Amino acid sequence: MSWRAESTFKPSSKLSEEEKEYLKLAKKLREVLKLEERQTGGEALEGLQQEKVAGKNKLIKEVASWALKLPQGTEVFEKNPDITELLDPAVVQNITKKRVQEQRRVEKKQEQEVAKREAPEFMTRHDKPIVDVTLAADGRHLFTCSKDKYVLCWSLKNKLLQVVTTFAGHKGAVFALDAASGPCGLASGGADGEVHFWQADTSKLRPGEVASPMATCDHGGIVRVLRWCPSDLEGGAPGGGRRLASASEKLVSKPPAICIWRVGDRGRTELISRIDDPKVLPGKANDLRWGGGGKAKLFSCHDNGYVGVWSAEGDGALLKTLKLHSAPIISLALSHDGTTLVTASHDQTALAVDVSRPSTETVMQYKANRPLNAVCLTSDFKAGSGGAGAVIVAGGKNARDVTTQATLDDEFESKVLDGASGEEVASTSKAHFGPVHRFLALPQLGKSGAFASVSEDGCLKVHGLDGRVLHSDVME
Repeated sequence: MSWRAESTFKPSSKLSEEEKEYLKLAKKLREVLKLEERQTGGEALEGLQQEKVAGKNKLIKEVASWALKLPQGTEVFEKNPDITELLDPAVVQNITKKRVQEQRRVEKKQEQEVAKREAPEFMTRHDKPIVDVTLAADGRHLFTCSKDKYVLCWSLKNKLLQVVTTFAGHKGAVFALDAASGPCGLASGGADGEVHFWQADTSKLRPGEVASPMATCDHGGIVRVLRWCPSDLEGGAPGGGRRLASASEKLVSKPPAICIWRVGDRGRTELISRIDDPKVLPGKANDLRWGGGGKAKLFSCHDNGYVGVWSAEGDGALLKTLKLHSAPIISLALSHDGTTLVTASHDQTALAVDVSRPSTETVMQYKANRPLNAVCLTSDFKAGSGGAGAVIVAGGKNARDVTTQATLDDEFESKVLDGASGEEVASTSKAHFGPVHRFLALPQLGKSGAFASVSEDGCLKVHGLDGRVLHSDVME
């Protein structure tokens, strides 16, 4: 950077007319002061010079009047302190007061303009990658969250999905979402470290509305996963309220954690347990699932290829670890009867594990030819010999690798695999053009069930188990 660029020098051509006039009068006033000094020293002044000295007070008043007209942000007033000292203190005080008022007015106007630009608007679809999807309690609406900071509610009434309500309140990407019933039944979390609770009763949402959170919890970290406890959704949790499990990624001084919260009807949260000891928690959890049995459990999956089994009661003790994959496990799905846990891993496999027995044996391996991010199951799913139903998997290379590495023609398609044999029975066609992030099983839709998928491409699709598109957020 040049000296001129670094200095506060302002070329005369860039001065305002008021600044130029002020400096012109200041120059005249300095000439008068010099004449006055000569006169005081005993020098006789000529007639015209004497007139200039006599007009000093009038000139000072003229300077003061132009000082009031100087534009906001000018430096000429402060850079001519010798002239300022000649002005009446009351005048200087008035000038300063007016300049402060003008500065405040300009700042307020700028704040209003920023607030207007940043004010949330109703969204007709997401304009950044969608990372999670969940079903409303009425079964007729979907909720999605995105890196664009918004949560959207979609109606399943027509093939072309339509947004009913925009939920605005997060200050960063929203990564986690889950829904139950009630005024605070929709929970979302993201990069801002906050969990917001929203109105989940779709009958109380106004079409075209931009909704604000009903309650907020300062979670800390980057919130990646939220899961309501299924057994609490009707009868409530022991001790009242409903339990919500969360997983967060490290952010500044906040370590990665798995938490269980008790959430009241109005969104008031109480921390039941927090697991963040690096000796037992191997980094962030990519997904969570509630498990049943004699006592409530929580399953977590991690980048080291392990699944952790945690007690959902007391202090959240680690009950067991399962080394299942050679690469990160990104997603989990639990069978309808709660006996089988299915994983989706970047090692291009999905494993079905029997979690109803202490031995936790792997029942079936489902192979793919791409990294897997998402998995969901049909309601009649049963793995392995004598099995039934289907497992749906998808993923694809990370978005950053797509432009530098070769991809398959069907890299981002969802594959429907037979639960018993693992053979492909159906596939989507040109559904997404980016990695699939999450699935949602929708057994109540279609002839034999359906599933929703969300992707890095910012699209939401609902497919039947035959791969056909049932609903989409864009015209097919």
